[in-house]
Amino acid sequence: MHYTKQTITSFIHQAGILVYNSKHVDDIKNAVMQYGYDERRLDDGEQVFKMLKEISFKQHQAKSDKMEKFKLKQDLQSKIHKEYMKYLKIARIAFAEDFKARNVLILDGGRERTYKEWYFQVSVFCSIMLKNDDGYQDRMAQYGIEVVKIEDLRKQLVKLNEVNDECIKSAAELKRLTAQRKKMVIKMQNYVSDFIKIARIALEHSPKALQSLGVGVNN
Repeated sequence: MHYTKQTITSFIHQAGILVYNSKHVDDIKNAVMQYGYDERRLDDGEQVFKMLKEISFKQHQAKSDKMEKFKLKQDLQSKIHKEYMKYLKIARIAFAEDFKARNVLILDGGRERTYKEWYFQVSVFCSIMLKNDDGYQDRMAQYGIEVVKIEDLRKQLVKLNEVNDECIKSAAELKRLTAQRKKMVIKMQNYVSDFIKIARIALEHSPKALQSLGVGVNN
């Protein structure tokens, strides 16, 4: 079993076969028992395998959860950005001669690419528009952009921020579980490596038994 060349999924599958057969195939069990692999030691290997399976399942679930949340964030941000850009273009027309408005609403220049800076630009635009200190709402309304549309955009921003927080949490959880899985994989690899060395000795004249453990047989 050349586990160093296997994917983690393949290694777990092969390790499962080795652990099961070493405990439930009498010829193998009896042979390795003579070289120190008693019931307790085999149980230890089985326990390591069960823990690896459990953490791998959790890691897989966390990975799916992260992908789902980031997809939700991407879709919602794209929707918000589309609406925002429409309002931005109209605002640039409505406030073409108003330097103060163009400045406080951040109308000029490009839109930021990083999430944090982009969010700041959209949030400032909504906040200033909703305060309406200088009658900005009336001027936007002249172009069909009623205040209710800006309020809706602001609500979507709040939701996006909540989703972003969930994305951060899910990414952290995936990182934690991936690190745990790596530790368990190494622990399982160590057990498998030691067991195979003994199995090659104990089952030297039983090539089929070795093969049932996933161990290659040299002719």
